[in-house]
Amino acid sequence: MSKFYTQLLLITLVCGAILFSSDLTGFTHIGFIGWIALVFFALLTTVLTNMSLKSAAKSGSRFVTGVMGGVGLRMMFCVLFVVVYWVTAKERDTFFIIYFFILYLFFTVFEIQFLLHKLRTDKKDGLES
Repeated sequence: MSKFYTQLLLITLVCGAILFSSDLTGFTHIGFIGWIALVFFALLTTVLTNMSLKSAAKSGSRFVTGVMGGVGLRMMFCVLFVVVYWVTAKERDTFFIIYFFILYLFFTVFEIQFLLHKLRTDKKDGLES
């Protein structure tokens, strides 16, 4: 599990560096909301991955249900985040919406890749014993 946290930290730092450099160079002016979105995705990925792994420990069918529920929850929370941003923002930035959905893609692919790798490893270990 520590490999997961290391990789999550790495992807978060890379996305943070891209956000910082794009704000610094003046390419975008996403600002503070971009950092909030980055922390939001890091925390959401941590919680949903742990939820999926706990369901995997119970049974294989619960693993599928946990992963699908996690994907649904991620989508729901992300839509809620964007709606709250769109309603409360004084200046709506299209770059932020693009940045947000790029983060959504990166963190979702990361989570699914990690869970699939975990599932393959568990299946392989189950066949060897």
